[in-house]
Amino acid sequence: MSMIFQKEIAKRDQIDLCVLKQLMCVKFVNARRVFIDKFFNFSIWAGCTLLVTGYLMKSFGLTDDFGPFQLGGILAGVGIFELYGNAVTFVSDLEGDRAIAYYLTLPTHTITVLCSHILYYASISIVMSLATLPLAKLILWNNLKLLAISWPRLLFFIVLINLFCATATLLLSAIIPSMDKFDILWVRIMFPLWFLGGFQFSWYSVNQTAPKFSYLLLLNPFLYMAEGIRAALLNKNDTIPFWICCAVLIIAWIGVGLCAYKTLKKRLDFV
Repeated sequence: MSMIFQKEIAKRDQIDLCVLKQLMCVKFVNARRVFIDKFFNFSIWAGCTLLVTGYLMKSFGLTDDFGPFQLGGILAGVGIFELYGNAVTFVSDLEGDRAIAYYLTLPTHTITVLCSHILYYASISIVMSLATLPLAKLILWNNLKLLAISWPRLLFFIVLINLFCATATLLLSAIIPSMDKFDILWVRIMFPLWFLGGFQFSWYSVNQTAPKFSYLLLLNPFLYMAEGIRAALLNKNDTIPFWICCAVLIIAWIGVGLCAYKTLKKRLDFV
């Protein structure tokens, strides 16, 4: 009986992987066109931000390394901005064609279907993050020292933050009741978390000026995204330690994933 049970599990796992592969293939049919449009749009914002913070704002007394510092916030923001756009698409589907309802009828586990969305969202964001680095080097030039970057840490953390943001997309999409209330996502949730998540400042700088407020900011998972990226990008000691950022983000990722599954299950009423 044990052997039969193990064979059935192996067979089911094989089916799940096959369905996951096919779902990913379907999603990546138009990935090239989608990526080009997304990257072009994001490059305009990222490029303008780097030009202003890397050069123009030096007249306000900023140091040469503020451009690379700001790059950390930009790289952490790729997944955040993609989260918002992907949530729009997901909620639109829930109210319109409900393609996800069809996918949930496939002969596979529900988690397989949800993972296909997460992997697709994360893949696009990861490629966009990596493509932003040559653009940043071109703009910042000598101010961005490639040899100072801890590349294994940077690549690992880029993957981690985009997986986190891709998973958060499902949770936030399930929370938003309808498209006519979609502005709630940005105004009440996304913008405060992003703007107070270390996009233009480090946690230690806040801790020196407003210690009590800095400890409150530690509840924001976006802060660890920016701090972790900068720890790998700049290799300095004035950031929250890299592995602490990783640990917190992994715990938050698991928590968000469980909440997303339960919330979507309640909204879509799947098994």
